[in-house]
Amino acid sequence: MSRRDYTFVADTDSLEALRRLRQGWAGWELAEGEFRVRLREGGTVRAHVDRAEIEPGFEVSALVADFLPEQSALPLRDSAFTSHPNEIALFRGVTWLEPLPSAGPDHTIQYSGIPGIEIPPTAVAKCDFTDAFVVTADGAALVVRLALKPGWLEVVEEPEAVARFLELRGYR
Repeated sequence: MSRRDYTFVADTDSLEALRRLRQGWAGWELAEGEFRVRLREGGTVRAHVDRAEIEPGFEVSALVADFLPEQSALPLRDSAFTSHPNEIALFRGVTWLEPLPSAGPDHTIQYSGIPGIEIPPTAVAKCDFTDAFVVTADGAALVVRLALKPGWLEVVEEPEAVARFLELRGYR
């Protein structure tokens, strides 16, 4: 039996919205599971979670974004990303299904990991998905990633936690 492979990643519109985060930020917030950045030049970038059932019994979430041209009411917030050119990098995760014979012939269990992890030969389906991005500027960094709570994002700002994330992903 051959494995079914899928991709559920940020599309061109999402990438274009995320590229706008290179500009100076006027403020940002994490609210209701979404990450929103008000740009100094106007408009708001909104990163959020998109979910899809790739095939029956195989649901995957991906980090996506859009640009809202109207200025949002986000509060002003000084940060390292206010006036310097920012760098942004996207990351992917991987999730796969394996049969669970002990529960019956049609049952599976879903696992997730980071790219490069060895997918067991027993996997029947695999999907690569966008799971995080990091923004860096002049020694500061923050990670926006899928949270453990389904449908939500979380922000990691602590330097040690950001460094650990980047090291695990082979970014630094």
